[in-house]
Amino acid sequence: MSLNIIANVHDLNSAQETWFIQNVLFSGAPISIGFDPGLLSNQTIVYLELNEISADLIQHLRLANSKIVLYHMGDEHGAMSRVQYRNCDLVIRNYYFSEALLDADNTGVMWAPCGFKTGVGPRLKRNLKSASERNWLASFLGWMHNPQSYHGERKDFSNATEKCSNNLFLLSSAGFAQGWNVGLYAIAMESSIFAPCPAGNAPETIRLYDALELGCIPISLSHEFLLSNDALALIGPVPFPVLGSWAELPQFLEVMKAKTLSNPTEIMELQQRCINWWSDYKIAIQKKISDRIEAL
Repeated sequence: MSLNIIANVHDLNSAQETWFIQNVLFSGAPISIGFDPGLLSNQTIVYLELNEISADLIQHLRLANSKIVLYHMGDEHGAMSRVQYRNCDLVIRNYYFSEALLDADNTGVMWAPCGFKTGVGPRLKRNLKSASERNWLASFLGWMHNPQSYHGERKDFSNATEKCSNNLFLLSSAGFAQGWNVGLYAIAMESSIFAPCPAGNAPETIRLYDALELGCIPISLSHEFLLSNDALALIGPVPFPVLGSWAELPQFLEVMKAKTLSNPTEIMELQQRCINWWSDYKIAIQKKISDRIEAL
């Protein structure tokens, strides 16, 4: 069966990672707006859903004799209904919750990364700036004061930034996806060696993948999705720094600043490990998804 992605206009307009989904996760499969059973019957359909899952659409796909791969986005808190998972042949979802990956009525459920924003990437490895070519040690452009952030990470991060002095270029915005366009955001990140990635509404953030795609060295706290073999540890431990708390950030950046002067090769080698790991990971997750779909 051929593979096609379907989604509604709202979700395609709202999703920030469409290029990554289409070309990395699903190997360049075509995307259709809406579902036409006359054109898309007897196929494997990736149903992309950003909000609540449509039972009616799943039923129409069944009647069209199609295999159903649900790509469930946007469930940052793990609170959306998963009842319809059992009516799909395969479920792929963002935002790692181990309980959500348990099989429901013999339906496979797997995790995939959110991926980078369209416009931030795709980037070619050979064109990424080396650490020695970057103007800033670290930068953060985004919503500092998200009151809903996971375990209050944004507040802790905000408190830590006050002690980072010139080691961190900082531009705060008024809310999610507000204030700074993709161009400015990408320029700042690709001009920085390090990119702190505090949790947003969920531990997993698009910022992490933006940083990796732009050749930055992400900085994170420890989270389950970083450690699980079902998530980012698919090909081994993540290569970037993982702090115990954001209170460690000012001292960490001071140490890294000193290393850029005393041992720049160490920083460049760490950057290259992150670049290579991310390149290998994209290949591995694409193959994992392809193999699961082929087995349907």
